[in-house]
Amino acid sequence: MSIVIGTNYVWNIVAASVLNLQAASFVWCAIKQKKRLDLPHHASVGSRETEKLSDEDNEEFTRFQTVKDSYLEYLPIVQSSVLLGGLFFPKVSAYASLGYIVGRLLYSIGYIKSGPDGKKLGDALICPSIITLFGATFYGSIKALGFV
Repeated sequence: MSIVIGTNYVWNIVAASVLNLQAASFVWCAIKQKKRLDLPHHASVGSRETEKLSDEDNEEFTRFQTVKDSYLEYLPIVQSSVLLGGLFFPKVSAYASLGYIVGRLLYSIGYIKSGPDGKKLGDALICPSIITLFGATFYGSIKALGFV
């Protein structure tokens, strides 16, 4: 089996680029949050710098940082799955990545506004999207090796 990169794969490249832009925007929002709260750039959740914050500001800062950290932890896994799974199943991977992008946005907005309960809708889109991307990557690889 040979891999042919066709015009459908372009959507996977677009999705991978959007994932990068989304990650950059979360990092930028977290930096703006630190500036708004008059925290140094290196401040982190539970650090001495955050001790001076009110409970409300500290909770808001923690939510922003959690959203950013969560996104950055999953970015390499999802992005590589979009690009690799897209080699075998470009449309499936593109649609799954769209679900992930929308889910991550809903997760972020819900978590920042409402805390852990607010992320449920985003999780409902993120989890199936990741499973689909992994499935496309693994099944496509096994099929390319001739085991299926």
